[in-house]
Amino acid sequence: MMPFGMSFGQSSFIRLAAFAGVAGVLAGLPAPARSQSLPNDATVRLAGANTVGVGMIPPWATAWSRKIGLPAIRTEPGQDNEEFTMLAEGAEGARKLRIEVKFHGTPTGTEPLIRGQADMWMTVRPARESDLEAVRRRNVPNVPSLSQFQAPGVENVVALDAVAVIVHPAHPVRKLSMAQMRDIFLGRVTNWSAVGGPNLPIAVYAPDPSFGTFEALCTGVLNIPNSQQCLAQLKLAAPPFKSVDDLSDTVSGAPGAIGWVGIVAKRNARAVQIETDCGSIHDADAFGVKAEEYPLARRYYIYVSPTRPPTLATAEFLKYMLSTEGQTVLRESGGVDLLPGVSSDDYAPGRLDVAGNALDGGHTRIRATDVQAFEDAIQDANRLSVTFRFREGMDALDARAEADLGRLAALMQAPAYAKSQLMLIGFSAARGDYNANRTLSRDRAAAVRERLVAMGVKNVASTGVGPASPVACNGEGGTATLNQRVEAWVRKIPGG
Repeated sequence: MMPFGMSFGQSSFIRLAAFAGVAGVLAGLPAPARSQSLPNDATVRLAGANTVGVGMIPPWATAWSRKIGLPAIRTEPGQDNEEFTMLAEGAEGARKLRIEVKFHGTPTGTEPLIRGQADMWMTVRPARESDLEAVRRRNVPNVPSLSQFQAPGVENVVALDAVAVIVHPAHPVRKLSMAQMRDIFLGRVTNWSAVGGPNLPIAVYAPDPSFGTFEALCTGVLNIPNSQQCLAQLKLAAPPFKSVDDLSDTVSGAPGAIGWVGIVAKRNARAVQIETDCGSIHDADAFGVKAEEYPLARRYYIYVSPTRPPTLATAEFLKYMLSTEGQTVLRESGGVDLLPGVSSDDYAPGRLDVAGNALDGGHTRIRATDVQAFEDAIQDANRLSVTFRFREGMDALDARAEADLGRLAALMQAPAYAKSQLMLIGFSAARGDYNANRTLSRDRAAAVRERLVAMGVKNVASTGVGPASPVACNGEGGTATLNQRVEAWVRKIPGG
């Protein structure tokens, strides 16, 4: 078979082929269970983001096909370099499944989904009104509203990732501030000596502007949401890379290089620590990404049609992606899964240090009583990566949080946590009336507690500490909304 994925790199194609052949990803999974529920000839069509289509769909499709009794899997090229089809068959060839993937970029999946030419839209960010407006301008009829796309079951968070700012593995600079990165990428700083490094020219490398990774850094660091405008202002040492593997390998082979990729694509390069504008420092590690405290963390989404019920094959494939088994496959294939993780033992002291330093920082003086309440709540406890966040301007949980209710309930009902107490701690941003924010943080934590108790979770308590212990800068707009959250912590019950 001729390599069809040259636009995303020879080695990416090799990984695709390996997923289709496979056993490494599936080690330890239950034996395939034959299912007769799907039609003998079923098809699932996906369109949109390169990162999801290339990096996640193949291992999921391979594992799911094997699970439903279709072990003969092969991958065929599509009409161009950004398309492929995975074909799975039963032992006698009577039952077949086609997974058709077109990964031309996040914006390219909206119209096929609305027109009924795709069953799933793969994205590296939430759906936007601009996505829908672009389709309306092409005179597509019956374009759903954004609120319809945000409905539960239509919008699905399927995986996590983060933008990693990468350098040569032996580079002496371990940390860069947001301001330093802006200066480097925009060409205002051209030598590493200006940011505490050696006397060495800086060479900036970037992914293709059609990739969500490109837009994520432009928006999150450079404050330039338009990709083409961002490209025009960057000072690059070479044209943007169509292959993130090639980008990573170029950076890891050049002492003066810097670039950015998704965290799972950093390969041999080293990700630098990121210091936010308000002084907090974050590592690009899995827990920080899962908890969405790392400043450049991001979500990957699958949208199904808001106006047409999904086919049985579509619904079952999506269900598999979100299942514990599907998320385990994602992790074993190099992705960042949604399953709850537990913090290290030094996490809580670090958070308390941040809370104490916040007393005199930001736009609001955080009350010492709230910092003390936070310290009391996490005494002898470990943080879980589950973080409940809310739809903007609303008390309703967002898409990930709704799904995380079930994941957290399952975890707390497992034997390993039978003698543990779950503590839900609500937090707020620092803007507006202090007392109102504190009350809101308590009410939201209590509301999450009620949902979990209704799902059978025992030994669960809640409290709210307002703007204590921010995880993002509390300036106007931007990341300040990350501080509006409910965190989950666990401690062993005394005598348990």
